[in-house]
Amino acid sequence: MSKILAFPKVKDQPLSLEKLVKRTHELAKQSEAVFWDCPHVQQRMKERNVTMMQILDVLIQGKGISGPTLDKYGDWRIKLRRYSAGRMVQVVVAVKGDHLEVITVI
Repeated sequence: MSKILAFPKVKDQPLSLEKLVKRTHELAKQSEAVFWDCPHVQQRMKERNVTMMQILDVLIQGKGISGPTLDKYGDWRIKLRRYSAGRMVQVVVAVKGDHLEVITVI
């Protein structure tokens, strides 16, 4: 028997991509506000030879290219892109109230 999960309730309407990118830039300047300890992120970093410094560079200065989209946890995700250390790097991040969670690196 399948279990039906309720879609998360959205407290606020999403901010625009531009506003979420600005918020991401602000939060990323405080390295303690960026979480990337998810095993998926670590695996993708190794597979794609992307460093933490490149991820931070994208989060601090990258251009928003898609989103916001609501994930199953009720968080808004955006994708940022930037040419960093000789290559194009894309980062998907969940923008939370007081921190960011890196979801994947492309």
